Amino acid sequence: MHADAGPTVLPDMLSLLREATGPSHERLDASFGSLTLSGRADLARFLAAHAIGLAPLFPVFSRFVEKRLGLECPDYPAMLRADLAALGIDAAALPVLDAPAEIAGEDAAAGVGYVVCGSRLGLTMIRQRGYWGEAEGFRSAYMTDGRGHEAWKALVPTLRGRTFTPAQAEAARTAALAAFAIFTGAFAASADIFTGQRTDG
Repeated sequence: MHADAGPTVLPDMLSLLREATGPSHERLDASFGSLTLSGRADLARFLAAHAIGLAPLFPVFSRFVEKRLGLECPDYPAMLRADLAALGIDAAALPVLDAPAEIAGEDAAAGVGYVVCGSRLGLTMIRQRGYWGEAEGFRSAYMTDGRGHEAWKALVPTLRGRTFTPAQAEAARTAALAAFAIFTGAFAASADIFTGQRTDG
């Protein structure tokens, strides 16, 4: 009899997640890219959509950053609440999205971490291009926080160097797709708040 070789393992979860979520990522980038962040109303909608989307994801993300990556996790929801308050928006009145079952569980956390860390990395480029508020005395704590790059640098070797079983890989993949779906739903929900409010000032 042949010896049991054990469970099949999958290397390089980073590549797997990147491929699996590519279409979702492109669609979400196109949605957020339709906003003009040099205008107050579009910046407010951008921040509101992030607040709506992060709310169900943040408990999973913060645990992943602190327990798996060994880093202190910035309180992004608190930053967003403060930013929105400075723009005259009550974050407590924003729509609430349910946390789907797909993001629960230890193996799902890697997928959530991939999506949220990636969004922080994307904000680095947005920050470099500039956004509304500097000339008007508004400075977004959420937009200017630079620790997302540190988290991404810790995430990459975690995804590439750790061995995942097929079940663990599937849990991470499903969670990443669910996280993108949450942000897509958050962007749609933000449209209801800002209908008719888009301006250039």
